[in-house]
Amino acid sequence: MAGGVSMWPSIATADVVDALDLERVGPKGPEGSADPTGVVVFRARNIVTRIPRTLGAQVLAQTVVAAERVVPHMAVQTLQGVFPRAGDPTEPVDVRVERLHEGRSVAMLQVGFRQGAAEHFRAFVTLGVPGAELVRHADALPVEVPGPEECAELPVPMLPWEVRTFGGVDALAPELAGPPRLDLWTRCAKVADGPTTARAILAWTTEGFLGPVALRPYPRDEIERRGGRAMSVALAQNITFHQEFSAHEWLLLRCASEYAGDGRMHGRIRVFTRDGRLVASVTADGLMRPGVRP
Repeated sequence: MAGGVSMWPSIATADVVDALDLERVGPKGPEGSADPTGVVVFRARNIVTRIPRTLGAQVLAQTVVAAERVVPHMAVQTLQGVFPRAGDPTEPVDVRVERLHEGRSVAMLQVGFRQGAAEHFRAFVTLGVPGAELVRHADALPVEVPGPEECAELPVPMLPWEVRTFGGVDALAPELAGPPRLDLWTRCAKVADGPTTARAILAWTTEGFLGPVALRPYPRDEIERRGGRAMSVALAQNITFHQEFSAHEWLLLRCASEYAGDGRMHGRIRVFTRDGRLVASVTADGLMRPGVRP
């Protein structure tokens, strides 16, 4: 993955909407029902781009939709996903959802994305309903963070909705260097809003920034000196949804690359609303290694 906005594949909003429309293929029955083993299977469509593998952002979003289709009276609270191998974006995929536990207030599922005998994504998902509150606190959004009106557009072809950051395209310009942190405002008013869609869109949005933020301290000349272009691969991503939010409102992604070395990278994203509510937290791990010189 090279620096700059051209690192992302180009996707249309209609592609995202189509990818989130999962077809239930087994077992037959009302929404939420499963076979005797507690398994539900969906058929998912992949988005084909110039990248020769299934998009991690897509499968994270599809996992949210599949989980809430299986347990429709609960909302996804945590998603812990791993990417053991690359999927083939030219072929459909079966999404197998297995109930591990379902109680009155919490459910736990295992979700696997499989093409033939090969599984390219697996996640453990917890869902729940609001419970009796004993305590409440959350990290606060610093007052000095520029709002979306103070930021410029950052075209991200993989996110066919609004994305803004302070400095605009220069924030990820490959010839410039910056700290391994980035604040991004985003909102998606192009899709029908709803709690499940909002969580799916946010899961999609958070996947693509670990590599670019890890590269910010190193301008293009330094990357070439270190071995050519950078090559990054996602290995795992964990998402926790804290509170409800809307896909149509401005959300701030505070991205930080907290470690990079030994061919690996680790990052964190905290997601806030404009009024300062912490609505989601994300951690991600991947590989970051020298690629082939252009």
